[in-house]
Amino acid sequence: MKTKLYISRENLKYNVEYIKRAIKNKKIIAMVKANAYGAGDTLISQELERLGIEDFGVANIDEAIRVRKVVNGMILVTSVCTCDEIDLAIENDISLSVSDIENLIDINSKAKNHNKKAKVHIKIDTGMTRLGFTFDTLNENLNKLLCLENIIFEGIYTHLSCADIDEEYTKEQFSEFKKILDMMSKYFNFKYIHVLNSDGTEKYANEDIEIEYTHVRVGLMLYGYTKDTKPILKLTAPILHINHITKYTKVGYGGTFIAKPNMKIAVIKMGYADGISRALSNKIKVKVKNVECPIVGNICMDMAMIDVTNVDNVSINEEAVIWDYDNNLYEISKISNKIVYETISTLGTRIERILD
Repeated sequence: MKTKLYISRENLKYNVEYIKRAIKNKKIIAMVKANAYGAGDTLISQELERLGIEDFGVANIDEAIRVRKVVNGMILVTSVCTCDEIDLAIENDISLSVSDIENLIDINSKAKNHNKKAKVHIKIDTGMTRLGFTFDTLNENLNKLLCLENIIFEGIYTHLSCADIDEEYTKEQFSEFKKILDMMSKYFNFKYIHVLNSDGTEKYANEDIEIEYTHVRVGLMLYGYTKDTKPILKLTAPILHINHITKYTKVGYGGTFIAKPNMKIAVIKMGYADGISRALSNKIKVKVKNVECPIVGNICMDMAMIDVTNVDNVSINEEAVIWDYDNNLYEISKISNKIVYETISTLGTRIERILD
């Protein structure tokens, strides 16, 4: 028996359809970076392509090549590809984000060596202060961009840093991006113009933001952990062993829980190396046979202990449900001092992913 992450096809389809209704005639770039936020990048990418999504976003070249093996559409690396990674991108028809002129010159040179044209998306820093050209750096280097014969300027985009909490700052980002887009559109015909992330799509998809964008770039909305979407993940772990307690005894590292006589303590096959935070020790409940069972003692690297005293006829290999499709992961994340992105994206590779 393995620890398993079940992925609801029905809920994923609902989320895709919900986003499509919200964005009307725009298209979706599905973010499948970080192993599709923990859900399994190849599994999710194939399913999303089956649901009509043609374009995907990843964080690095390794992710891009893995996804390229299962989908045919555009794949964008949203971070920077180093010089030794550019060849792999060109060979595998991967689109590259560019944030400075030196990187662009390297990409152009590599593409020329391959006798090909590399596809790039110009990343714009409108206030995230992470990666991207600014208005000034683009303006200064515009003539150099126009001379790069082995580059296809396929797209242009920015990233919103505060779309969920700061409307004024977000609108400043919109304004800055529009200024740059107006300048660049005089020289380039962009196929992909993307501004709205999940938070941005949720809040601004139905508003006139005065930017003629073509795509939204969504992650968490797809996985169902935003307002009005449906969670797609259910996490379970099998019971490996059951301890029948006859006297007071300490449970786990540090003895943070003392078992009473006549308790049943089950050991489940999941620990913090699999993504269940040690901070949840003695603080949350899982379900066995639909009965709530507290986690007791400190969560170990590979295992955790749960109180199954109230579960009738519990047996080895029984599945403990860590969280179900209808669970609120915001509460679990809050207890472990994480955000939901972190809770799901850190789910370990030892977990089997299964379309449900």
